[in-house]
Amino acid sequence: MTCFTDLGALLGLSYLWSRLHGRQQRRRFERRAALQRLARRWLGRDLVPGPAGEEPEDAACASAWRAVCRYEEAHQKEGCAPPTVDCSVGLPGLSGMLQRAGVVQVEADLEPEELLCADVRPWLRLAPSKASELPKRVGFYQQLLMRPEVFGDPPFFALLAFLCERLDELSSRLAGSSRDCAVQLAKVISAGKEVLGALLPVLLLAICDVMDGTATPLISVESMLASLEAPVSGRLWASDAGRMLRELLQSPHFADFWGCRKGDGARGSLLDMWLELRHAWMDALDAQEQLAEASGIHELFRASGCREVQQSYLDLYKQLDNVIKFLSMVAHYRRLATVAGDAAMYHLRAILHHLLQEIETSMAQVSLLVSRIMREVRRAVMNATSGNAKGAAGGTLLWLSRLQVIDEQALGRSTLALLEALQQLRFLSSEARLPELRKSCQQSLQQICALTASPEFRSRCLEVPPETTLPALEIFAGEEEEAETEPLEEAEAPALLETAPAPSAGAAGPASPASPLPEPKPEAEREAPEARAEVRLGKECDQEEQDRFYELLLAAVLPLLGDGSCLASEEVLFMLGRAGLQAQAQDLMRGKERVEGEELRRILETAALTSASTGIDANFPANRACARQARLQDGQENLVEPARRVPWIEGITWDGRRLRIGAAFQG
Repeated sequence: MTCFTDLGALLGLSYLWSRLHGRQQRRRFERRAALQRLARRWLGRDLVPGPAGEEPEDAACASAWRAVCRYEEAHQKEGCAPPTVDCSVGLPGLSGMLQRAGVVQVEADLEPEELLCADVRPWLRLAPSKASELPKRVGFYQQLLMRPEVFGDPPFFALLAFLCERLDELSSRLAGSSRDCAVQLAKVISAGKEVLGALLPVLLLAICDVMDGTATPLISVESMLASLEAPVSGRLWASDAGRMLRELLQSPHFADFWGCRKGDGARGSLLDMWLELRHAWMDALDAQEQLAEASGIHELFRASGCREVQQSYLDLYKQLDNVIKFLSMVAHYRRLATVAGDAAMYHLRAILHHLLQEIETSMAQVSLLVSRIMREVRRAVMNATSGNAKGAAGGTLLWLSRLQVIDEQALGRSTLALLEALQQLRFLSSEARLPELRKSCQQSLQQICALTASPEFRSRCLEVPPETTLPALEIFAGEEEEAETEPLEEAEAPALLETAPAPSAGAAGPASPASPLPEPKPEAEREAPEARAEVRLGKECDQEEQDRFYELLLAAVLPLLGDGSCLASEEVLFMLGRAGLQAQAQDLMRGKERVEGEELRRILETAALTSASTGIDANFPANRACARQARLQDGQENLVEPARRVPWIEGITWDGRRLRIGAAFQG
């Protein structure tokens, strides 16, 4: 009889478990089905659990792999581990009953989070070899992040965000793109938005009483923008503090920074309102000893004794408006960097670095003002919660409860992330990256020229490609010139690689794509003696053009051949050799081991005058004949030395405005 009673109790327990866990099981199946639908849509397959394996070798993949393992360990420690299907049970057939009751967990009952972790761990080991799948994975995880009602576990969301960040890092590295500045500019904007989001509770709750109702509000930039569009405005927008915030959120530069719709542009500037309120509040304190309720300041901070924190509050809006203005310009730089790459950011480094410095200075002022305000807030909290402050008013208690929304640690982390992004951007656009950028561009240009000029490439073309020479790298002096680049003469255009000439118009018929092309003539045979003589004589110029030439030349050559400030004697001898003055090089050097920028200019000026006064290097008889003919035509015994002249240097061309450095200069 006792046996039947125990069996009945066990069956009752099984029925009770099935009723209690039935809804949970259905919920788990629905979530897992939603996960698999997204996986089939984005990855083209279902998620399949696999072995963990060893840690990947790639740094980004290894970091993501460890994060997944830590999440799994923490998830298992939260509750007791259920028995497995293989566990030994005293009564036969009880395992199936326990499975139906939900006590035993089978493989099909994996939570969606566990299934995703079991699928991503083995995939991370192969991720570097599957570059095309990386954007799909990132998009898949972002879709999960946009469904908090289904996959709303905060630790799981943190894991997904970390996976997206690591996979983006891996994708950028595998792509090998030269647009690191664009990525860093995006990080600056993102960090700036986080700073603004963390500052909003300080602006609205620290020393203000402008929120309607008694519930703790949800404060974000999006909610504030939506509140501005509401037909009925509450206490916030009717107060002085709300008017300041409205002016900030409706400014054109905030729209550029946040990416929202711009206002009508008919409103005044925040600086005008700051000046108006500053004088109005000072007059009110002088006349009535405290601010009016319409100011939006909490009653604890309206007295004249709180004048300092009131002015700090107004100044915080002013400095924050400056930060947003500067960050809105960063958004324009980001669009430019996306199109033109790191080379454009290098050429604009002077004004870009000035902008970064202004952001850092304004952020320092913002941090200082926030610390002053929060110091007064903490002092007021201590006074309100002390033993001498019994029977605090309801408004004070509500203010104390709302202070929990302010997260000073999050504000500090966001500020630190912004400053780190600014430092990284400053390095990526500094002169230290010039050799790397130039080398990368030259290698790409040379490879394009070589492939275009190769007979194997031309044999595949339906039409013979025209003879063309890709332009060499241009060195700008920080000025943006609107005029288009003028085509150089044939003698001035530096040939990066020799290309086969295109067939003449008078040919008997169209050349066959597969027919062998004629060998290109050497450059010395293609150029006229007159052009060679003119180039090696240098170019006559005035003082302004000469100064500009040496400014650009030193800015390009010193980082390329030296340490940025001076050149070794070997590099100077190399440059003089390129100028055709091998014989006079030692006399011009005067035994110097290192030559600074000004000394290098003096040597090159002497070299230019030496080339003009002695004729041309004896290694080029065509040049000597051309110079002699010029002297006979002018009726002069000797060549007249010009007042100003820039030197000829092989591989470097100067058109009076721009300096071009070709591959012939370096090799």
